[in-house]
Amino acid sequence: MLTKILITDPLSDKGLDLLRNEGFDVVYKPNPPLDELFILVNDIDGWLIRSGTKVTKELIENARKLQIIGRAGVGTDNIDIDFATSKGIIVMNVPDGNTISAAEHTMAMMMSLSRNIYLGHSGLMKGEWNRSLLVGNELQNKTLGVVGLGKIGREVIKRALSYDMKIIGFDPYVSQDQFNEEETRIVDLDFLIENSDFITLHLPINKNTKDLFNYDKIKKMKKT
Repeated sequence: MLTKILITDPLSDKGLDLLRNEGFDVVYKPNPPLDELFILVNDIDGWLIRSGTKVTKELIENARKLQIIGRAGVGTDNIDIDFATSKGIIVMNVPDGNTISAAEHTMAMMMSLSRNIYLGHSGLMKGEWNRSLLVGNELQNKTLGVVGLGKIGREVIKRALSYDMKIIGFDPYVSQDQFNEEETRIVDLDFLIENSDFITLHLPINKNTKDLFNYDKIKKMKKT
């Protein structure tokens, strides 16, 4: 009997072909309604998801043959890992899957904000050219605060240094010894919040990070 793999989020044809070529029975049903999902999971061996599917305790209980849940991406906050583990189900993710893309997107967002690209584009679409309102700021010599110094955070730092930005970082699991102090200074979170011109977050969502940036933290930021 073929191993049955359910995929409930969009996946590229190349990814689907990789599974099929390995002989798996692939059931591709992106974004199914919840009532259908309860039926689909009933006889699957593996379940491949992205960020759109929420794997709850109730669904796991209904997936009686399920052996493995694969998250095509980094975050696993949409999976009830504790309950899956209690059922002997392996949960896997792809921590390096979008590292470079996320770092490049971070720089694109900073550039867009600093140069008012969105405002300029919106004005042009209306036939306006409000040049004096779109001057913006250079990234050079601005201070970037990086919260979370894992793989993505480090790739962001590498790119920000090429813009001659000053880098300060916070991560409770790293020390200054792991970074060149002339390039990246490790500080506490309050110092980072009070002294950064830009702040970028590269953290998993868990009980320690959820709502980390609340009103009191935001109030400490520079007005700019």
